[in-house]
Order: sequence, then C-alpha cells, then structure tokens
Amino acid sequence: MKQLKQVIEALHSSQYLSASIGYNGAINNCTLLENGIKYSEQLLLHWCKTHSLDKEVRNSFTDVIEDEALVDTNDRSNFIFSKQFHDGLRHLCSKSVNEQYPVIWKTIQKIHANNLNKVATNNFDASTTRIRTFLFTYYLTHPAKGVSDFFKAQRECKIWWMRFSTDPSKYYLDPYKFSDISESTVPPGTQSITIKTKLPYVTLDVESITLVPLLKTHLDKKINAFLSNNTSSQDIAPAVIRSVIDLQAATSAVLFDSVDNEHENTLLLNRKLAPYQCVVACCHQDNKLIDLGDLCLHISNVLLRSGLRLKPENMIFTQCSNKMEEELFKCDSLGIPYAVIINESTLLNGLLKLRSRDTTLEETIHISDLPNYLLQIFSN
Repeated sequence: MKQLKQVIEALHSSQYLSASIGYNGAINNCTLLENGIKYSEQLLLHWCKTHSLDKEVRNSFTDVIEDEALVDTNDRSNFIFSKQFHDGLRHLCSKSVNEQYPVIWKTIQKIHANNLNKVATNNFDASTTRIRTFLFTYYLTHPAKGVSDFFKAQRECKIWWMRFSTDPSKYYLDPYKFSDISESTVPPGTQSITIKTKLPYVTLDVESITLVPLLKTHLDKKINAFLSNNTSSQDIAPAVIRSVIDLQAATSAVLFDSVDNEHENTLLLNRKLAPYQCVVACCHQDNKLIDLGDLCLHISNVLLRSGLRLKPENMIFTQCSNKMEEELFKCDSLGIPYAVIINESTLLNGLLKLRSRDTTLEETIHISDLPNYLLQIFSN
C-alpha cells in the first residue's frame, strides 16, 4: 500500500496537484497544477453531458454565473431561499408557461475563495485555489415521489463516480446529520447524503445530494402559480433535490484515487477524461529516420483530427530500447492510456503496436485501423 507522502509526490511530479500533510494526517493546501486543471476541465465537460439526478428527465438549461456574494456551500437546506435557486425557477417560468415538473436544471457557479463562508474540509483543504467552481443540479419533482426520486438520484450519482475508479467499491453513501442545526430551520422531510471515496489514508467527499420538500410559503406568487401544475388541482408545491460538487475538491479526490493502485508509478485515470489519451512512439535503428519521422507526424495528426487528446510534445523518437521503456513509464505516470508504437517494419507492412497503460501489454493492429479502433475503445 502506498503512503500518503508517496501519493502526493507522484501527483506533484506529474504536474497534477501539490499538497502538504497536516500534523493530524489531513491533506492541506491542495492546489491543482497544469495537468490537474486539464483533468478538471474534462470532468466538467463530462458532468455537463452525462451527470443527472434522473436520466429519464432532460436537462432544461445550464447557467454559468460568477457570484460576488458570500456563499455557504455547506448549507444543505436554506438554499431554497437563495437568489440562485429562485433565479433558476424564474428562468423556467420565462422559458415556458407550460413547463411541467419533473424538471432539471444545472448551474456552474464560479466563486472567489474569499466569498465562501465555509469549505467542507473533511481532512482536505483546497482553499489555496483562488477561484472555486461549484456544480449545482436542481431537480423538481412531485412531492409524493420526492423520497423515491431522492434514493434513485443517490444510486445514479454514486454509479457515475464509481465509473472513474478501478476499484468502484471505494465509493459509498454517507447519511448527513442535521443534528447541529435547529430543527425549526430545516423544512420537514429534509434528507441529505454525501458521496465519499474511502482511500487507505483518507476519506474524501465528492458530492452532496439533498432532498427538501418545498412549501408554498417558500416561493413567490408567480412561481407558485407556475408550479401548480398537478392534474389533481391540489394546491401543492414540489420537492427539490439538489446536488453540489466542488469541482476542484472532487477532481483532487479522483486524482488521489487514481494513484491508489498496485502499480509502482501509474495513474489509472479514466481513459475518457485523461488530459492526454495517446502518445506516438518510435524505436528506430538509425534507418529511414526521415520516413519514420514523417509517419509519426502523420499518425499524430490523424489522431488529433479525430478528436483524441495528445500531449503537445507528443512523440517519443529514440534508438535506445531502454530510453523507450523509460519514456513509456513516464507516460504511465501521466495517466496516458495508450501508446502507438511503430518501427521500421511498419513502413513495409503497416503493422504497429498499441500498448496499454493498465496492463503494459501490446497488441498488433494495422495502421488503417487508426483512428477508428482507438475511438471505439474510448467510447466504451
């Protein structure tokens, strides 16, 4: 089992994040570096496309805001009184007078760290990040279905996180206790959970999900009229389920998870989200250098045009087999899932090797199978 110090050193040397260890074993001063920021960008895109509290309900809109006001991201019930929540409801009203719930919308909120009233440390501190990005999902549903939809959302979101890990059992649901909050301030029926990843050296939060049954008194008249859309004509308000993800903290948690594996110096990043998905490598014998260089460049361009992400200095070109092996291990430490390896014989028969980061094994494919074969792998 790797020690926390080794894990932090591995992530720092690969330019994913820097952090220190507190006297109590907590992770302090965690900051995403160049590759960590690239990974968080891919995680954000993946959230926009695939994260949902209910896959049967389409996302109505995604709003991006920069908020200068003080924000308490730990407040799991009073958000129903917030300007952000009511602005989202008004936007629904403005889009369509016939909008029916269930309905989902998302908000990407960029907040200056100084404007955060609280940061959920939980043995983890990302407070050195100047601008924090929070991902909110709001799901309005019929109050009679609130609890069942809440549990359904928990399952779907937990599975969403489990797909990032080589050991999905690390992710679990932890009920949130409102014991420190006056019961009079928590709407009746409110429930909340936290999705966490349990690593050998620390447990980290990745997402919180909260159910709050709304009351008519929580909403203004226009919104009340808009939401009174049930067929039984009863004057009731919906329940709201809210998901909150601290993008920087969640990215860091997934990165720590990726190092927690049996390999000595390999980041097992999800291949869809890895900042760099492929590298082109050539071990030559000082023969046909120009032709091999041109072929490497051609393959790189083909992969880039197909939409695959390659490192800017994306080619390994050497005549030393030991140097080749060393460079491939560096790619493993960067979390690059695949290496396309060519040699002199590729010029004759079109065959090349595809090396897997996870197994270090190579398979032979024909150059004409690129990039479709790789695209098929990354789509699964």
